[in-house]
Amino acid sequence: MISLILAAYNTGLYLEQCLRSILKQTYSDIEVIVVNDASTDDTLTVGRSFEQSDKRVKVINLIVNKGVEKARMIGLEESKGEYVMFVDSDDWLCGNDTLQVMYDKIVETDADYVEVMSQRVMDSWGLIRTKSSCPVYGLIKQPELFNDYYVSFFGKNILSVTMWGKLYKRSLLEKANVQPSGLKMGEDLYFNLMLFPHLNSIYILDKIGYNYRFGGITTRYNPTLLDDLKKLFVIKDELSRKQHYDLAFDYLRIELKNVLRSDICQRIIFNFGDKEDILFKIKDELRDPIYQEVQKVRNTEGFLDDPFVKAMAEKDAEAIYNLCEALVKQQRWQRMKKKIVSYLLGYV
Repeated sequence: MISLILAAYNTGLYLEQCLRSILKQTYSDIEVIVVNDASTDDTLTVGRSFEQSDKRVKVINLIVNKGVEKARMIGLEESKGEYVMFVDSDDWLCGNDTLQVMYDKIVETDADYVEVMSQRVMDSWGLIRTKSSCPVYGLIKQPELFNDYYVSFFGKNILSVTMWGKLYKRSLLEKANVQPSGLKMGEDLYFNLMLFPHLNSIYILDKIGYNYRFGGITTRYNPTLLDDLKKLFVIKDELSRKQHYDLAFDYLRIELKNVLRSDICQRIIFNFGDKEDILFKIKDELRDPIYQEVQKVRNTEGFLDDPFVKAMAEKDAEAIYNLCEALVKQQRWQRMKKKIVSYLLGYV
């Protein structure tokens, strides 16, 4: 049996589509556990209606909001399947055979998890889609898995860092026993980071099986993201040293630079403070000794000559702001086109 775990918080508009996509799968030996994380909309009502109409659905109603990490873990504790899949409650599965294909492959290969590709859906009608891809498909075993692909969780984009889109062996999850990190952002990456040392093999399917709804927190400034990603840097740096994983060293520090630049760009895009506010934030951030790590990049030619990296070294807040503002202006038309198309499709 497959247990599908949905942590749901204020996704009443989308939960029905998510549940229907699961319940129509040709692989039917499933249980669907919806953990309503103290929603204030009609998420609970939608979940209860499916619970009443299909015995495979079970709703756990939390009175106090626990956050997505703890909600998922509560669902996992209540589940009984030999295999487990996490589905975000505002996303949905593709087609009718996704679970069957994933199940057949995990049984055939005895992989610790099987993953499908996803597509990012960027409008309410599901017409604007960006398909994901992976540089490698098929079965990946140890030691190749560790030597070549663990770096995916330290800043190099190879394997997916999400929890969704993957069918896990329950025995793997029990062995790893990953505990909640307390992060509000980056919790999926943290989970995979801690799970990876326990893997023997994984299988990646060249099949689009998961629809990821782009929107919500990804389309507004998130004030907790920078602090969470800095915490993740410390966790990853300590873990890479413990594992003697030298390959991660430069990627981690390049990612730290990109994290700061992205945060400033997001503040500018969403008008999260005026220029003086943002300059004050930049100056305050640059006092954090963590950013000295960026200057330690050693095997990436030209990186230390990057204007942004130089400005960080010189603690030149004005230069950093100007570089970010120029980048935002450069990308503005692309963002505007997406907004216009999505807006128009909403009235088709």
